[in-house]
Amino acid sequence: MKRILAVILAMLLLVGCIGSYAETNGNPPEKPSGEMGQPPEGMGEPPQGGPGGDMGNPPDGMGGPGGGSAPSDNAEKPEGMIGSWSSGGSEDYEYDAALYITGEGIDGEKSSTDRIASGEYDASGVDGIVIEDTQSGDNGVIVVDADYTISNANINLLTDANGSDTCDFSGRGSAIAVYGQEASVTIEDSAIHTSGVATMPVFADDGATVTIRNSTLQSDGGTLSADYMNTPDQALMVAPPWILGIMGTSRCTNMMGDNTTTNVIDSETSAGAWAVLSTDAGTDMALNVYNTTLTLNNADESAAAPLQAEGEEISETLDNPYTVNYGSGYGTYAIGDAVETFAGATINAGTYATIFTGGSATYTALEAGETYALTNAAGETTATYTAVEDKATEIHSDTFGFMAHQGSNAIAIEKGTVVDSGYATFLVKSGSSNETLTATVDDATITNGGVLIQVMDNDDTTNGGMMDADDPENTNGGSQNFKPYHTEADGFNTDAASAGITVQTFTFTGGSYTGNIYNASGSDGLEGTALNVTFGEGVEYSGAIAATSAIHVTYEGSVAVKENGGYAFDDAEEAAAFAEQYQNTSFTIEEYWSIGQVANLVNDNGANAVNVILTDDAVWNVTATSVISALTIEGGAQVAVPEDVTLTVNGVEYTNCTLTARDL
Repeated sequence: MKRILAVILAMLLLVGCIGSYAETNGNPPEKPSGEMGQPPEGMGEPPQGGPGGDMGNPPDGMGGPGGGSAPSDNAEKPEGMIGSWSSGGSEDYEYDAALYITGEGIDGEKSSTDRIASGEYDASGVDGIVIEDTQSGDNGVIVVDADYTISNANINLLTDANGSDTCDFSGRGSAIAVYGQEASVTIEDSAIHTSGVATMPVFADDGATVTIRNSTLQSDGGTLSADYMNTPDQALMVAPPWILGIMGTSRCTNMMGDNTTTNVIDSETSAGAWAVLSTDAGTDMALNVYNTTLTLNNADESAAAPLQAEGEEISETLDNPYTVNYGSGYGTYAIGDAVETFAGATINAGTYATIFTGGSATYTALEAGETYALTNAAGETTATYTAVEDKATEIHSDTFGFMAHQGSNAIAIEKGTVVDSGYATFLVKSGSSNETLTATVDDATITNGGVLIQVMDNDDTTNGGMMDADDPENTNGGSQNFKPYHTEADGFNTDAASAGITVQTFTFTGGSYTGNIYNASGSDGLEGTALNVTFGEGVEYSGAIAATSAIHVTYEGSVAVKENGGYAFDDAEEAAAFAEQYQNTSFTIEEYWSIGQVANLVNDNGANAVNVILTDDAVWNVTATSVISALTIEGGAQVAVPEDVTLTVNGVEYTNCTLTARDL
């Protein structure tokens, strides 16, 4: 993605050059005075968007990753550009494909067919082709604005790419890359295996439709070049932003551009660490995953290839203690109004099932004999699937279930979906760019580490954002790179906060649900958000619900919280003693996994309202100290408060009672 000559030139121009931070002996640099955890003055909004793109649009003045949009008709496109991404250098569009297909057939001048070891191919498709390639940056099959079928293929791009000549925004180095709204490609009965940084099995862009059936896709990732620094700038990025709490160099698939669609059916997909099925810069994309497994590998980081050379910025000398079963990262990403559907799917992730940055996802079940229409974002059918068995979607995550941190987002979990996470099920980070999450949960089985919903201030922003352009320890373009450390003040912040305009909305029906619900927004200098929770027909909920303050905690602290049922402290002295022992006031990029791990103290700061509604026959069994702003009980619903527990509603305390509609 960033050829050496391009990097040298960029360094000379002092724009986007790659370098390394000075030695800090394991301690973060002293934080510049006056920042108070906010981005440098004049930066505008914090970075947003999707992985790799994970953070999307850069701060104002950064030069910009392009946002996935192609140049206008009157603008000059970069030489060689065939997709939507226009922010790369010329090296990002230097494609060398074994087979290059256009609407007119095989392009002989752009096809290196001598790299095809066996099999048959023509203008309409391939059957049984074998490609074995170890050259970094080579592509297997490129399809531009054509209908094409790839059957029984065996493609192995096992390279040592370090990210300097591969690009998972332009598709350079991908085994199969598909471009254009006239492109419709089916990949069936095939096995694709890649290794190397930013070397993916499948890339779809610029309105293309790709349907993968009965195939195995595996991406291993590789070792970053020694001078790589963590950044949200797509012109440089070949690893995810560390402030997402993830790390890695491997994405199995990626979607870019407007109106792009990827269907994955009856298949197995996996990546070493970072992402399995990624959605990136663009709008109105669709991801349909039916009867397919998504798995992140490399749970044991010490047994995998080094992420970066020892002593460099992301050498990862510490293993992620949370990812005990699966690799760091996420199953999918929802951005740019993407619509994602999971039916009879299984997601095995180390950190998140899905990260939400302005998209929607439905997790549902298959019914035997039912035929399903797989649609694009406009609702047009792009493929069909007939289920042969009843099968619910299952999500297994070592850490969190779902995380929302930018934009307007929606989640629907239904029809027996299983969500099993080691810690919080829903992690909502708010206060920096009007983030909202609307979630409906019906007939689901949810288990967690004691927290069902955790709302907190967005540590994308509270980490301090981007480096200063004149930072003497930075040699890579200043504000293009994240500060490689997090700091926060000692203790729980119980100061009054200002309320924002956003509301997080959750509705539960049809099941028994456990885990505490906490709103800690506004406790770290950002505006607070309201949290509305409704328990409806057929619900029995057991847990505590409260407005809180939050602090980041060490791994040992998170274990202590989990062992205590995930409960918030309700005693200031106990909370202070816990914070003194376990608060994570300072950690570096090498402990990226500490992002999002918090403990709570019951605290109403005036901006973190929690409003609870019970309807129909819903029951809330209050299991620990709860402090909420409003309580509405309708129909035959009730709230059971035991003798040794206190529920406070807008200043009124209740204990040893059962509340019904008549009592309020």
